[in-house]
Amino acid sequence: MGIILDAATVVFFIFMFKKCAVKTQLKNAVESVIFILSVIVSVPIGVFLGDFCYSSFFRPVIVDRVESIVTTSGDVDTTLNPVERIMSGMPTMVNNGARIYHTTSGESLSQLNKLLAGDLSTATGDIVDILARPVIDGVVRALFFAVAFAGCYRLLRAFYPTIEAYFYNPDRASISPTNGMVLGAGRIVVIYLITLSMVQLVGPVLPDFILFRPEMYSYSFIFKLFSENNLIMLFLGEGIL
Repeated sequence: MGIILDAATVVFFIFMFKKCAVKTQLKNAVESVIFILSVIVSVPIGVFLGDFCYSSFFRPVIVDRVESIVTTSGDVDTTLNPVERIMSGMPTMVNNGARIYHTTSGESLSQLNKLLAGDLSTATGDIVDILARPVIDGVVRALFFAVAFAGCYRLLRAFYPTIEAYFYNPDRASISPTNGMVLGAGRIVVIYLITLSMVQLVGPVLPDFILFRPEMYSYSFIFKLFSENNLIMLFLGEGIL
């Protein structure tokens, strides 16, 4: 699978660079700047709105939904362990994303066990934050980021004729395949990094299909190279991944 993904990525880059080679140098440069500026503006918008929506809308509903399960965890005789029992009351997307977001393993599991061993009457909110926040926050951030990015891109793109008129000269308006590909590289990399970010944030909660599993992409050398150096995810996924 990794070889197929690497081959598909190479085809994508070849296709995008070929498109850059037939555009003017000025257009390639402006489009790269527009894409980068759109990301810079959209990331904090996505993070802020994602955190706000989780805290204001999702968290209270989920806390109310699982509170009775949490507070009776020590009194119920069940074959399920307490964490599995609580997860049974969580939304489907939280259960789907648990493995990739590591909300029920490692350090998160240690924190859950400490909370479950303490005063359960006040633990529900903290437990929901551990189990549900990373998944829901990640998905909502991704959605708001995508909307904000599309809006910023359209807005900035509308200024292209003005920018072109201001910076126009025969050399910049000429088509140079080599220069065009270099100047358009910023746009291509941003598109690829956004795609990787959406896979990492939204993929875990989608139906169980091979192309929606982020771990499948870990077998791809190019995917691993870019995902480990993804500046978008460095800020967009801060605190949740």
